[in-house]
Amino acid sequence: MDIFKYLQDDGESIAHRLNQTVAEFGEWPQERLFEETKKAFSSLEGHFDKEKMIVKNIENSDVAVPLTVKAEAQIEAMKEAIDSIVMIHIDEPGFLNALQALADKFNEHMSFCLDEYYSALRFSLSSADKAHVNAQFEQMVLS
Repeated sequence: MDIFKYLQDDGESIAHRLNQTVAEFGEWPQERLFEETKKAFSSLEGHFDKEKMIVKNIENSDVAVPLTVKAEAQIEAMKEAIDSIVMIHIDEPGFLNALQALADKFNEHMSFCLDEYYSALRFSLSSADKAHVNAQFEQMVLS
């Protein structure tokens, strides 16, 4: 399994769900908006866990460490955005704006990952680490 291809596909799926939920906000019933938003939040958490699992297998890479700091800051901003959204009722005016801001943050994160971060992580993993990450990843995805 190509971990980075999986993360790309997973990220594209999450971005699509977030962007579609924002785009359909005025059309979908509140129940559907609520369910799609919950699914997006859950998917984001899983996606972040998978990225973190890869990082845990890399030791002090001059290439990956600075990019990991940036990725972790982006993830923290998205987690804070999720925490804020959870506090807003779905029919309040700020909900849509907050959800749009989260979608924008995630789109920015995915661009960063695809342009720089994933290739740096791939480069920083030794062959043994890649095998270990693949085993962990398959167990994480299949469980």
